[in-house]
Amino acid sequence: MEEVATGPQHRHGGGVVQGGVITQIADAAMGMSLGTLQEDGLWNTTIELKINFLRPVIEGRLRAIGRVVEMKQTLFFSEADVIDDRGRLIARASSTCMPVPEGQGRE
Repeated sequence: MEEVATGPQHRHGGGVVQGGVITQIADAAMGMSLGTLQEDGLWNTTIELKINFLRPVIEGRLRAIGRVVEMKQTLFFSEADVIDDRGRLIARASSTCMPVPEGQGRE
């Protein structure tokens, strides 16, 4: 689970929270959900992400709840729901991640 308290600093010119803020917490929640089940010595990196924005947000606390859909040897699949402080569904995301040995790709 990932949370962010949104405010004026997160809004774009149209007056609502920018989609990248919502996407970031969804991506983090999905990655953390995968991390609870993957083997030691691995981390994961997102290779594909899709998100549907269902309602605009002006400000308030947002929470992203990630869940594992399936973990295969070379690909991991996860989803996340982003809800507001009134429990309304704001966005739904899905991602495909690739397992990477710890330390690889950080050079």
